[in-house]
Amino acid sequence: MKRPSMSHTRSAGSLLIVASAVVASSILYAQSPRTAPRFYDDDPVARVTDTQDASKVQSRDISLYFDALINLFGRPGEPVVTRARSVNTIDEVPDSSWYTNRAGLTPEQIQRGPTEDTGPAQGKWLVSRKSNGISPGFTITDPNGHRYFVKFDPPKWPELGTAAEVVVSRLYHALGYHTAQTSLGSLRREDLVIAPDATVRIQGGKRRRMRESDIDEQLGRAHRSPDGSYRAVFSLALPGTPLEGFKYAGTRSDDPNDVIPHEDRRELRALRVFGAWVNHTDAKAINSLDTLVTENGRAFVRHHVIDFNAAVGSAGIGVRERRDGYEYLAESGPAWKALPSLGFYVRPWMTIRYPSYPGIGRFELARFEPEKWRPRVPNPAYVRSRADDTFWGARKVMGLSDDMIRAAVKAGRYSDPRSEQFLADALIERRNKIAQVWLTGVNPIVNPALGADGALTFGNAAVEQARAPAPSEYKAVWNRFDNATGAAERLSETSGASARLQAPSGLPSAEGTFIRVDLSATGGAHPSWASPVHAYFRRVASGWKLVGLDRMPGAGPMRPGLVGAEPLRP
Repeated sequence: MKRPSMSHTRSAGSLLIVASAVVASSILYAQSPRTAPRFYDDDPVARVTDTQDASKVQSRDISLYFDALINLFGRPGEPVVTRARSVNTIDEVPDSSWYTNRAGLTPEQIQRGPTEDTGPAQGKWLVSRKSNGISPGFTITDPNGHRYFVKFDPPKWPELGTAAEVVVSRLYHALGYHTAQTSLGSLRREDLVIAPDATVRIQGGKRRRMRESDIDEQLGRAHRSPDGSYRAVFSLALPGTPLEGFKYAGTRSDDPNDVIPHEDRRELRALRVFGAWVNHTDAKAINSLDTLVTENGRAFVRHHVIDFNAAVGSAGIGVRERRDGYEYLAESGPAWKALPSLGFYVRPWMTIRYPSYPGIGRFELARFEPEKWRPRVPNPAYVRSRADDTFWGARKVMGLSDDMIRAAVKAGRYSDPRSEQFLADALIERRNKIAQVWLTGVNPIVNPALGADGALTFGNAAVEQARAPAPSEYKAVWNRFDNATGAAERLSETSGASARLQAPSGLPSAEGTFIRVDLSATGGAHPSWASPVHAYFRRVASGWKLVGLDRMPGAGPMRPGLVGAEPLRP
C-alpha cells in the first residue's frame, strides 16, 4: 500500500487516520490483521498542515454557565481514553494550528513575548466595546489603527492580575501555544474616547450606544494609582477574524480540518501539567480563542489560549480562593468527609499559610502536589491525560531554564523586587516538583538512536534532570518488524549498565526493512521503568532512522479519572 509522500507535512485528516490506526492496534491487534502499514515514508511528521478550506466557519457563542455545568456534572467527550491522537509516530506533538515547538528561545525573547509590539501608541484611544467578562476592561484602537484588549488590576490589589497575565502568557508561548502579545502600560481616563460605532450589550441580548458612564463603570471596578492613572495590560488583537473559543471536548463541526476530538489532543491534555505549574485554574472555553486566518491563499482556523489574569495567585477580580487548585467547585469526596462533622471538616488547603508579597496573591510551593492539582471545573482533556501525556508535558516544562523563567517573571514589572524573586523561585521549585512526579512515573527513555556502527544510544529524561538515580541495568530486546502486518519476530537481547548498548549481529540490512527495539530499565527506584518503550527503526541508505516510539505500548483503554486517566476495570 502506497500513498504520496508529504515530506515533513501531513494533512490533519491523514494524521487522524494514522493516529487512529495506532490507537486501534493496541486494542484490536489480537483480533484482526492490519489493513494499512504502521509507518509511511514521511514519518515522523514534523508539521500537520490544514489543507481543507475553512472559509465558511462562523462565529458562535459559548455559554460560560452551560460549559461549567456540563463539565462539573456531566462527562463530555469520549468515554474511553486511548493514546493521544495528535502525536506523530515518535510520540511527539508536531507543529500545527494548535501548537508550535519553539526550541531555542532565548531569555530575552521570552521576556519580549510573541511579537515586537510594546503596546498602543500615545494619543487618544477609541473605545469600541467594554469587557463582557467579570474583569473590567475595554477594546481600544490606538492612533495607528492597532486594536488592543485592555484589562486592569482589581481594587486594592495593584499588579495582581496584570502581572499574572503578562508572565503566564509568556510562559505558555514559550511552551509552544499560540497566545496573544501582551504588554504593560498606564492609562488615564482622559485617554479614552468613545468610538462613533461603539455599542454595549444589555439584558436580553440587545445592544445600545455606548455611554461615558459605561467607561466610568468599568474603571470604577479597577485599581487606581495615587496619581490617578490605571496600570493596564494591553493584549494585541490576534490576526484573523475572531470566532470565539474552542471547547475541550469534541470537534468544531463547521471546521473541516478539526478532525481529532479535542480531549484526545496531547497538547490539550498536557495543559493539566502547565496549569498545575502556574496554578491556572480557569482554563475553559471562553478563555480560548479561535481565529479564521488566511495564509498563502488558504483559510484555516488557528487555536489560541488566552486570558491568564486568573493565574498564579490571582483570580482576576481579587486574590484567588483558598480551594483553587485543591478542589473542584463541586466535589463529592470532601463533602462526604464533612458530613459527620456537620460541615466542620478542616480541608488541608484551609491550613495553608501563603507568603505575603505585593502583587502575588495566594501562591505557594511547600504544599504543592502536581498529581493532585485541580482546576476550578473538571476539564475533559485533563481528566483523560495519561502518563505519556504528563511525561511529555513535564519534559516541556523542564525545557524552560531558570533564566528563562526569571525572564518571563521580569516582564511582570513587579514594583517590589521581593515579589519578583519569590515568584521566580516558586515557579522553578514547582517545575522541579512536576519533573519529580511526571518524569519518573513512566519509562523515561528518550531519543533512541541506532548508529551505523551498531551502537544503540538513548537518554533517560528523569536521570538527566536529576530526578532519579540511574538504574542498575538497561535491557534491549531486538525484533524484526513487519511494517505491513505489525508482527514482531524476536531476534536477540542485549543489556548493560550504560545508556549505550551494542546491537546484535544479524540485523536485517536491506533498505526499507524495519526493526523494533524494546527498551527497559531495571534495578532502579521506579518499577514502572521495567515496562519497555518500543522504538522502531527503518533501514535507509545512510543507516538506521528512528520512525516510531511508543512509550506505553501495553497500555489498554482507560477511563477519565478524577484528575487524570485511570485503568478501565469491569
